[in-house]
Amino acid sequence: MSATLMRGVLDQIQTQAQQASGQSRVKSGAAENAPSFSDALLNSISEINKTQLDAKNMTQQWMSGSSDIGLNDVMLSMQKSSISFTFGMQARNKMISAYQEIMNTPV
Repeated sequence: MSATLMRGVLDQIQTQAQQASGQSRVKSGAAENAPSFSDALLNSISEINKTQLDAKNMTQQWMSGSSDIGLNDVMLSMQKSSISFTFGMQARNKMISAYQEIMNTPV
């Protein structure tokens, strides 16, 4: 799923949530500067992707014999990538669980 498609889906969800709660599209002055949930989510996904690409590039450079990259640096970047991906998956699982709980709540 592309980032623009995800942004569109998240914007639709946010619009429907505002309509359901009776809020208008006008935001207060303090809330205008705050990032939306969809922006925060997309930023975190892009950061996870960036750490994975950095780890991949560093691994390829080390394997090609670059003298300025040590094995410890490669392993550290791979661990950072793995931890960020695992955290992203756990956050996704929690969001899906919360969504399913809300959908199963009787009205």
